[in-house]
Amino acid sequence: MINMARIIEGEELIKNDDVKKMLKEHIKKNNLIGFPTETVYGLGGNSLSEISLKNIFKMKNRPVSDPIISHVYDIAQAFDQLYHINMYEKYIIYILNSNFSPGPLSVIAKAKEYLPLILTAHTQFCAVRIPNNKIAREIIKICNIPIAAPSANKFQHISPTNSLHVYEEFKDENILIFDDGQCDIGIESTVIKIIKYKKQKEKDISNYSHNENPNFDEYNNDDEIMIDEEYERECNTEISDLKCTLNCNNDVSNFEVFEKLKEVFEMIKAGNILKETDENIKIMKSKITEQILKYKNLYNYEIKIYRRGKYTKNDIKDVLNNTPLLNDIRVSMYKKIEFEKLDILNNKPDNECNHKIGNNALDSKEMNIVRDNCLNNNENDNSSLSNNIVSNEESMKNEVSPGTLLTHYSPVVSTYLIDIIKNKDEISNSYSSKLLNIDLNKCVFLDIGNSFFEYENNFLKYLNISYDNLEVNEQIKYVTKNFFLFLRKAENLAINHQAEYIFISIVNLKSLDELTLSIFDRIFRSASGKLFKVFINQHKQLEFFNN
Repeated sequence: MINMARIIEGEELIKNDDVKKMLKEHIKKNNLIGFPTETVYGLGGNSLSEISLKNIFKMKNRPVSDPIISHVYDIAQAFDQLYHINMYEKYIIYILNSNFSPGPLSVIAKAKEYLPLILTAHTQFCAVRIPNNKIAREIIKICNIPIAAPSANKFQHISPTNSLHVYEEFKDENILIFDDGQCDIGIESTVIKIIKYKKQKEKDISNYSHNENPNFDEYNNDDEIMIDEEYERECNTEISDLKCTLNCNNDVSNFEVFEKLKEVFEMIKAGNILKETDENIKIMKSKITEQILKYKNLYNYEIKIYRRGKYTKNDIKDVLNNTPLLNDIRVSMYKKIEFEKLDILNNKPDNECNHKIGNNALDSKEMNIVRDNCLNNNENDNSSLSNNIVSNEESMKNEVSPGTLLTHYSPVVSTYLIDIIKNKDEISNSYSSKLLNIDLNKCVFLDIGNSFFEYENNFLKYLNISYDNLEVNEQIKYVTKNFFLFLRKAENLAINHQAEYIFISIVNLKSLDELTLSIFDRIFRSASGKLFKVFINQHKQLEFFNN
């Protein structure tokens, strides 16, 4: 019998017991599913099964250095089956989830030792989120296990935003695809990591020169706590201690214990708003608060954003700042995604080929690949670029977060970002830029916001993510929701018409607000960071230059 992908209406899962049984058996055999979330469709399997996880990596052709997010239906499930974290970290995650979940927020924290190392890319940290999609949560409940799921596409390809995209990717595979229409958001979740650091009080001010500022609040990556020795001493008795503290019977499941802990967290969050009259509840709150404070005072804590998404740095800071016990947690951005520092987003002229993001952003190997491509005399030969990026990225250290590789979301046809030059001197002064001989009749152009609309007939095919009739604050949401959908259309047109290039206009994406930067992240990676600049001459002709 030939294995073939099968699409099933998501509502059938809720109404039909036979479909539920089929799903459970399918997952039990370590087979995979395609399922909807509010972000993109996922390729899911059992987070707790190494065989299932290997099947995900194999089917996607995904390097094992790229970890996978686990999906749960309740944060108590994550506390029970995935996270290995102290009470303060649990409280942080509870507060974040109470504000952002179900929704597109994935939180990385220390993983339980028994989890397959392939899930965490051998980093010992796992990412977890609660999807804001009833079909997805129903799948997780039925299977009663966390579902590990990257986006349901081949590695480095365009993320899928409907079930047909998943079917196109894996039609010859033995997967069940649950359909729930088009995804609401259209890009993957925001990914953050909770990091603990040693306290820095012991730093000696004499170690600093008179020109340096001995800021004791600075965190040193060398001081990150990888093993929480205090928690290790307590973790083996954690459940029994919690049962005692929370007045639970011995036959209560671990999940139910963490459900009860959530109730106490909610009381602590409310503070003095709730006047407790029950002495047992007062004692409960007091003991849990004591545990929270113990671990809060042991370390410095930071939340680092590793992947941009719907929820922004300011959103996260606002929640922390408005929550007692959490308002001194620093929020920072992973240097690789500081796109606001890119020259092209700051309208700065380049005198060299430079896509650099800060001093330590994209790895030097990645940047050299992009730079070499810009300087390549044979502009139409990009086969070596893809091979070099893949080989270099496979040699890089394992990532703690998914979605940080430069070549994510790429079409199979060579793709470039397109920006407009208003002053040709900007190019003339650049030693590396040269006029390119590009046949526009062999190019598919994906426009965003009509930036090249009057030149649509110059190209083989022209697509436009137009938002003319939308309010300003809705425009970027529309682009975000539809970008991967349009990029797949552009790719299909390019393949069917044997186009040489796909071009993506970034002319209208120069805003530095965080939502725009989130979609820019995906667009930048879909072109592997490659850029052509266009000058419109006095004859209304388009002149293309490498950057």
